[in-house]
Amino acid sequence: MRYLTNLQPLKLTVVASLVLTATLSVSAIAEGPTPAEQAQATADTRQGLFKIIGRYFGPIVGMARGQIPYDAAVVEYNASKINQLASMSTDLFSKDTSEFDLETGALPGIWKNQDDFNAKAATLVETSAALAAAASEGKGPAMKAFGKVGGACKGCHDDYRQQD
Repeated sequence: MRYLTNLQPLKLTVVASLVLTATLSVSAIAEGPTPAEQAQATADTRQGLFKIIGRYFGPIVGMARGQIPYDAAVVEYNASKINQLASMSTDLFSKDTSEFDLETGALPGIWKNQDDFNAKAATLVETSAALAAAASEGKGPAMKAFGKVGGACKGCHDDYRQQD
């Protein structure tokens, strides 16, 4: 699978992160993490999830910008991975970490408007599935579907992510 080649460093990073997390988890079980440590671990996990989603977005963005040739197999594969990962986002935001002083772009509105946040996350899941399905229809339909994925991201970021 030639389109996975650029994700090899990502796989190593994910494995290393999982090993580190497991190691820290074992030591934390012995001592028991504080609520602040639990909140930080939750925020770190969320940030890791979105970094991975971003890695799968990268090639599709390059195709949309005309920087790399359109490849339906890459779009379908990456969109399906985005879909799988996006479906985890609501689980990772179920714990309210807003009371802790964390370096995160997550705004407290996520937990004040959990139903709206979850609906917006569901839109990302739906639009990424539609993108995977549209990939085989050609660049035009796929990029139209990709625009909807981007709109789903923007809809959530506008309301629930701290702007830089």
